[in-house]
Amino acid sequence: MLLLCQPLAAAQSPTPLAITHVNVIDATGAQLRRDVTVLIRDGRIASLGPAGAALPQDAVILDARGKYVIPGLWDMHVHLSWSGGSALLALIANGVTSVRDVGGSLTQLDDWRARIHFGILAGPRILRCGPILNGKKFNQYQMVPGTPEETRGVVRALKEVGADCIKVHRRMERNAYLAAIDEAKKLGIPLVGHIPMTVTPEEASEAGQATIEHVATLFEGTFSAALANEHEIAGAIRRFRVDGAGQLFARLVKNHTVFDPTLAPYQPLDPSAPPDPNSRYVARSQLEEWKQKVPSLSAAEFEEAKQTFAEFKEIVRQAHRAGVTIVTGTDLAGPRVPGFPLHDELAMLVECGLTPIQALQAATITSARTVGKGNDFGAVEPGKVADLVVLDANPLDDIHNTRRIFAVVFGGKLLRRGDLDALLQQAAVMASRN
Repeated sequence: MLLLCQPLAAAQSPTPLAITHVNVIDATGAQLRRDVTVLIRDGRIASLGPAGAALPQDAVILDARGKYVIPGLWDMHVHLSWSGGSALLALIANGVTSVRDVGGSLTQLDDWRARIHFGILAGPRILRCGPILNGKKFNQYQMVPGTPEETRGVVRALKEVGADCIKVHRRMERNAYLAAIDEAKKLGIPLVGHIPMTVTPEEASEAGQATIEHVATLFEGTFSAALANEHEIAGAIRRFRVDGAGQLFARLVKNHTVFDPTLAPYQPLDPSAPPDPNSRYVARSQLEEWKQKVPSLSAAEFEEAKQTFAEFKEIVRQAHRAGVTIVTGTDLAGPRVPGFPLHDELAMLVECGLTPIQALQAATITSARTVGKGNDFGAVEPGKVADLVVLDANPLDDIHNTRRIFAVVFGGKLLRRGDLDALLQQAAVMASRN
C-alpha cells in the first residue's frame, strides 16, 4: 500500500487555505493578476481577492509573495499499470494533478482511484479507458473485441462499468473500429487512441474519433503503406507537410478532433549522454527489462531519429498554425520517467510555435474541457476544484519555469516543497524495490 507522507495526510482537514500575495495565471487567457489572495474552502477556490483582504481566523496561510499560481497540470496519455505505484507520487510532485489513463487494468486503477479519493494514497485524479481494443493482443492490457457486432457489445460493457473513454490501437480491424466508434457515439463516450492501419486520419476524424494520440500515428498504416520501398521517413513527412497536411488539419479543425502529439517520448536519446537522474523514479524491473530488449542507437540511427523528430515538431507547428486543438501527454509507461516529461512536453510545444500561455492552456483548461471536466478543473477561478501549482518564477517569461515548483495544492490540500521532496524520495525507494 502506498501511504501518504504525514504532511499530506494532515492536510486533509477542512481548514481554509489562503495563498497570499500571489500572481495569478488563471489559464483562461485573462491578463496576469498581481498580488492576489486565493482563498480555498472545502477543496474549491472560494475567491480571488486583493492581498489585504480579511481572512478566516482559522485559515492556513501560504505566503506566496513573488510566486505565480497556475492550474494543476494534466497528462492526457499515461499507462499507470505499466509504470507502477511510484509513478503516482512523482506525478503529484511535478504538479500533475490529473491524468487520463489510456490502457491499463480497470481493477488496479479503480483501487488506486478510491484510495487517492479517501486520502490513503498520494496520486493524481485518474480518468481511465481500461483495456485497449486491438486487432491482436500484444500485452495483458489489450483485448481483441471480435466481430463488429461483438465490438459493439464490448463498448457497451465498458460504458456500463464506468470507463471514461474507449481506447483503440493500430491493429484494430477496419469494420470493428467503425462499429466501435459508432457505438461509442450512441452511448456518449469518447473514442480515443491510434488510427488503425486500414483507416486514414481523415476517415478517423470524420467518423468522430475524439482525440488522435501521438504525432507518429499520422504516419502509420495507410501513410507507411504508400511509401512502398522508401526508407527515409523524414523526407516523406517533409513532403506531406507541403502536400496533404493542410487538408488534414483543416479536417481536424472542422470536426473538432483533438490532437495529443506526445512529443517527449519521440525525442531520441543521445547514446553518449549520461543516464537520466530522474530514472530513479522508474521501477527497477522496468529499467532492466528495457536495457535487455532495446539496443542503443548507433550514430547513424541517432542522426536519422533526430531528423524524424525534427519533422514531428514541424507537424505540430503546422497543426497549431492551422488551429488544431492540442493537449499534453507523455505516453508514460514502463521505463519512461513519470511527471518530469510533462514539463519537457510544455517546452517542446513552445518550440513548436505555441506561446507559453497556449502551452499552459494545452496542459490545463484545454485538457479539462476535452474530457468534459471544464466546469470543475483547468482554471484558477472561484468555484473550481483547488488543484493548483505555485511556481517560483513566471512561466509566461520562460516556460521552463513550470519546473520551479514551490508548492502544489490538490483538492485544497497543501503540499509544500518539503512535502513534494518527501514524495519524490518515497517514489525513488518504491521504484528501487519493484
